[in-house]
Amino acid sequence: MNHYIQNTKYYLTTYKKQILTTGIVLLVLAAITTGIIFLVKNSATKIVYQPANACDLLTPDEARDLLGNKSIHSGVETPVLQGNTATSKCGYTDGNPDMNNAVVAAVVVRSGVNDKGVTQNQKEFDAGRPTKNVEDVKNLGDKAYFNRDNGQLNVLKGHEWILFSYGVGASPSTNTLDDALKLADKVLQKSV
Repeated sequence: MNHYIQNTKYYLTTYKKQILTTGIVLLVLAAITTGIIFLVKNSATKIVYQPANACDLLTPDEARDLLGNKSIHSGVETPVLQGNTATSKCGYTDGNPDMNNAVVAAVVVRSGVNDKGVTQNQKEFDAGRPTKNVEDVKNLGDKAYFNRDNGQLNVLKGHEWILFSYGVGASPSTNTLDDALKLADKVLQKSV
């Protein structure tokens, strides 16, 4: 046993500088790694509220109810995270081969995924409201308005900003509030 102790003392004395240098390098690397992990963890968007998937809100059955049995789904888009919000889109057409007369039912949901995103939705909802050709809609979500120029119903509800378009896709200015409300009625009962 004394032999091992003597060898260890000799090794420590002989290689003292190398052991000390290696220890310092390992401590510096550990500190850098910890710092990087801390920065990455704290810089990533924290998802507090799960973003809505528009196609979960407007299902094929609901689209057929609005557009008829020949409705065609335009594809599923899962929510795309961008900063503190996530956007998801879902749309259907009535299957009319004449694209100038095809009726479209579409929903776009922009979800605030945390409190910053909810605040951003509220500010941009108000800032994006046109001053002309717009009609406030009462008793729908937290706030709502219908933009007659683009035939779109905008609803702010909870942490979501939902846009509804229902009518002839090639001429959205002909869309009516009554039609948009039919679409909204199917979707809003399932949103947050």
